[in-house]
Amino acid sequence: MKEEKKKKITIEEIASQMDKLEDEKLIVENQLKRALADYQNLEKATFKRMEIMDLQSRKALSEKFLPVLDAITMGIKAKEQLKNLGEDEKAWANGICATLESLEKAFDEIGLKKYMPMKGDVFDPSLHEAITVIKDGEKGRIYDLIQPGYMLDDVCIRPARVVVSN
Repeated sequence: MKEEKKKKITIEEIASQMDKLEDEKLIVENQLKRALADYQNLEKATFKRMEIMDLQSRKALSEKFLPVLDAITMGIKAKEQLKNLGEDEKAWANGICATLESLEKAFDEIGLKKYMPMKGDVFDPSLHEAITVIKDGEKGRIYDLIQPGYMLDDVCIRPARVVVSN
């Protein structure tokens, strides 16, 4: 009879130990699930921060080079007004045009796109900067483009400078 009692006590103890272990297992599982969720949230937040930093760095780089791009573009326009260019001057001008094309290709690769609104487009202050207003044409419409704007991905980093009809 003593042996039966020992077995009962042993079985009860084992059952109690199993219950404790099961409770501990559930606690550890819940902690692991929370840690995994925290890690996934951190991973998402880090990825979002990296995307923002990437956009900010591309924007800063683009803003530094836009005046250079404008100067080269104005130089090419000035060349078109010159007459009697010699072969050396033509070759130099062609090199400048090739440089502009290379710059535009590089900008395209980082997501920078030239935005050139057309005459008659609706004026949008989020995309356009009105340099002047004239009384000719349809009210609230773009009359002329002074300088193109630039978009980085879907963000306007420099509005197009335009003349607006009133």
